[in-house]
Amino acid sequence: MIACGGDLASSTKVMFFIDGSNIFWGLKHYRQKTQQKVGLDYGKLVNHLADARVIRARNYYCSQPPVLGASQAKFLDWLRKSEISVIPKTLKQRVNPLDGRARNVEKGVDVALVTDLLSLAWEKAYDDAVLVSGDADYTGAVEKVRGKGNWVEVVAWHDSLSRELKNAASKVIYIDDIMDKVKVVLTT
Repeated sequence: MIACGGDLASSTKVMFFIDGSNIFWGLKHYRQKTQQKVGLDYGKLVNHLADARVIRARNYYCSQPPVLGASQAKFLDWLRKSEISVIPKTLKQRVNPLDGRARNVEKGVDVALVTDLLSLAWEKAYDDAVLVSGDADYTGAVEKVRGKGNWVEVVAWHDSLSRELKNAASKVIYIDDIMDKVKVVLTT
């Protein structure tokens, strides 16, 4: 089946693949650049981007510590209440051999997202994919999915979209350009 290619027909099935870390750091940079105290309403983002398409899945991939802090737990609960599935990977602790200091590193998030993006395309679970990330690591997977005939929109911040991923996408949407429609004003 050839994807609708952005015609947004009501029978077109769309799935969302959100790279939480990439969007978090892009939002942080956006706040610094614009001096705005805003957050991103992921429910509004998904609904705005879906338009008339049938949403099959809204997946948010992220890392988390073994024990969640109160603010992160509240955020993840908010995502779930917005009908967004949270796919967490536990942060791994690594020790720097030079100074012996431990640090947490994100492992498995990109692989989980790519595995779902590819396997669900092969299972014909969606016509269109919306990848919310600017990370060049996703370029090969996007090219494979497009080669299968699926439409892949990449949604990212202007400052964090890699040239490779931009070139691989069927369409690019910049979060900065739609922020007025998908933002939430923070009170703290």
